[in-house]
Amino acid sequence: MHEREPSVDLLRAPGPAPTAGIGVIVPFDFALDRELWRWVPEDAALHVTRTPFVPSPVTAEMARVISDPEPVQRATRDVLVPEPGVVAYACTSGSFVDGAAGEIALTGVIADAGAPLALTTSGALVEALKVLGASRVAVVTPYVDDLTDKLAAFLAAHGVETVGSVGLGLLGQIWRVTYDEVVRAVRAADRPEAEAVFISCTNLATYDVIAPLERLLGKPVITANQVTVWAALRAVGRRAVGPGQSLVTGRQGAPAHLRVVPDQPRRKGGGPDGPPVLHKVRVRLPDEAGALARLTEAVARAEGNILGLAVHGQDSRSVVDEMFVGSTGSAEDLAEAIRRGVGTAEPVLVTPADPHDLVDAPTRALDLAVQAMSGGDLARGIEALVHADEVRYQPTAPSSDPHVLAVAAPTGGWLVAQREWAPFTVTEQARAEAFVRAAGVEPVRPRWDILTLSGDELVAEPATGEELGAVEELLCECLATLGPDGERTTWTDRELRDLLITPRGPALLVRDGERVVALGAVVDGEVADEHGAPVLLVHPHYRGMRLGRWLRKRLAERSGRPAPTLPV
Repeated sequence: MHEREPSVDLLRAPGPAPTAGIGVIVPFDFALDRELWRWVPEDAALHVTRTPFVPSPVTAEMARVISDPEPVQRATRDVLVPEPGVVAYACTSGSFVDGAAGEIALTGVIADAGAPLALTTSGALVEALKVLGASRVAVVTPYVDDLTDKLAAFLAAHGVETVGSVGLGLLGQIWRVTYDEVVRAVRAADRPEAEAVFISCTNLATYDVIAPLERLLGKPVITANQVTVWAALRAVGRRAVGPGQSLVTGRQGAPAHLRVVPDQPRRKGGGPDGPPVLHKVRVRLPDEAGALARLTEAVARAEGNILGLAVHGQDSRSVVDEMFVGSTGSAEDLAEAIRRGVGTAEPVLVTPADPHDLVDAPTRALDLAVQAMSGGDLARGIEALVHADEVRYQPTAPSSDPHVLAVAAPTGGWLVAQREWAPFTVTEQARAEAFVRAAGVEPVRPRWDILTLSGDELVAEPATGEELGAVEELLCECLATLGPDGERTTWTDRELRDLLITPRGPALLVRDGERVVALGAVVDGEVADEHGAPVLLVHPHYRGMRLGRWLRKRLAERSGRPAPTLPV
């Protein structure tokens, strides 16, 4: 028998249905194209173009330059080539810097350049607040105070009062702001009287924190990129995509989960009109059917909202449940309700939590591992992973203690985590060990080529721990410049290795050929703050080349310390 050849008709597939796309004009330094796409339906088209590069810090002057009519008109004509149904100018500061009249004029510039429909981020913000019925807002911006004040003035011109605000004071590289920093700023800016929270700047990543923040705060949280794409899609009859986001889904606020009428009066200190507080709850339960149901019912009776839940293995007969609970009641009320509801004699631990804990746990663990593999601080990564009070290096294994977790360090010795508020679980021990294994995978070693003012070409890279002789030679050369006070000192291999590989990451070495001419490391010490204390060594013949400044900046970037502004 011959196989029947497939019919040509069966091979035909319908092409994409014609759809009105949206065109977006973004500033030259915009770094979040992928975030814009996350609000766009799969069958819709998004066309992005950029304004020309402007070598200027993020100030009101820069905002006026990037919203100048000439580059905006040129960008509009460029983005009109694929025939979008609307053109949006995606820059908050550029569209509010000259007030309400300036925003209207900017929209007119886009329309005059041929856009069938035109809008701006600031105009979309005003429209979003109208849809949400919000006239009092808390505002978070990455800007300096002058720009943040101009945003408040723009909102006031549209009848919206700014009741709280936080500006991060950044002059550039806004896209590097982390979700953790955004969440902390929102918590600081929010006020009970605020009907919504607005996070400004299209160069600030926000998509993944909107829904968790709304659940925590119980009110809409809107952001610059969100309102821009929402308004543009709305203009062409489409809906944005954003699960759990009030503006996108049409919900007016974020209702609480698992709420029931309480059967006990509230203790003093809590109240239904007060702002919700985020608690971390740990309780040991029997590993049996129905235990989790009793726990969630107990939380509901305490009027708590379960925002996150994880189950930790403990032994063959029990597990430890960890929850993040938003509640307007006190921690004591919550603990008592859980103890009664599950019928346990085990302690119920309720401690304050931070909203960054609500970020997807696997994603957070992977981010920490990548940072450690890229030369970051392994001890700090473990501390964040298992929520330890502190993590220290020690040469020998510690004695057994449920409040102590120890993992073998890649360079020998032990990384020891301590935590008073709760014992460590078997699951956390496994996570810490896996984290160290992942961080020990041989990464692509970073390398920097340095061209000095005199034209010398140097190379910088992280230490491996094997450069003992070269570092000892550098130390001797540096001490020799001190005269009688710098008499030759000897160091053990262990002391040299501890300088090269610290719990906060490997030292950075600058080489001229095979010779180590500078070293920078971050160590713990009596004068160290949360970021550690920097140690810098520069060979006498290489001083005056700003190697100390360069090393200090790189160490600051790695440890999360604010970059230095003074010369070394």
